[in-house]
Amino acid sequence: MPPGPVGPPGMPGTPSAPGGGQYAPGSQYAPGSQYPSVGQPGPGGQYRPPGQPGPAPRPPAAAFRLDLRRLGRVEQTVGGASLIVLISLFLPWYGVTVLGASFSVSGTSAHGYLVIALLEALLLIGYLVVRAGWEELPVNLPIAHAPLLLLGTGLQFLLVLIGFLDKPTGLSWGIGAYLALIAAAAATAPVVIPAARSWQASR
Repeated sequence: MPPGPVGPPGMPGTPSAPGGGQYAPGSQYAPGSQYPSVGQPGPGGQYRPPGQPGPAPRPPAAAFRLDLRRLGRVEQTVGGASLIVLISLFLPWYGVTVLGASFSVSGTSAHGYLVIALLEALLLIGYLVVRAGWEELPVNLPIAHAPLLLLGTGLQFLLVLIGFLDKPTGLSWGIGAYLALIAAAAATAPVVIPAARSWQASR
């Protein structure tokens, strides 16, 4: 038997909605409707249960603005002393005077391993500049702030001390060696002393 004619809502032959109801004009169940049904993926293809709000929009990243007041006194001391270490590595570390002629050599030229101390100074300065530019760091570091300063300044001082003591035979110390040793000690002291006191108090 051929299907009967489709009439207006409420007349025989009109398609019915699930549950026995009828499709009302403009209903979300009406044929061809663009409204998504419950349980369908939401915008972006992610499933959103009924009644659950969408993800909150991410706030825009704060702009970089250098403000040294964001650094404490210890951080400012570490940054300034590390800058002096960086400069002093290129100054004369060792020298000699023969027949009125002077000869000198820089720290990085005399000892190749002092390049590591140079990189340490650069990393410490760069890290502190980042902390002074953002109230919150844009990345999460795998190490906390205090241990990072302790490790960085300690390694910097150790390398400078080794380079200072490893004086080539026949040469005398120059201004760069003294300046680097004093600056490396100045960068390390405000970090190591409180850490040592805290360790002794916890024993």
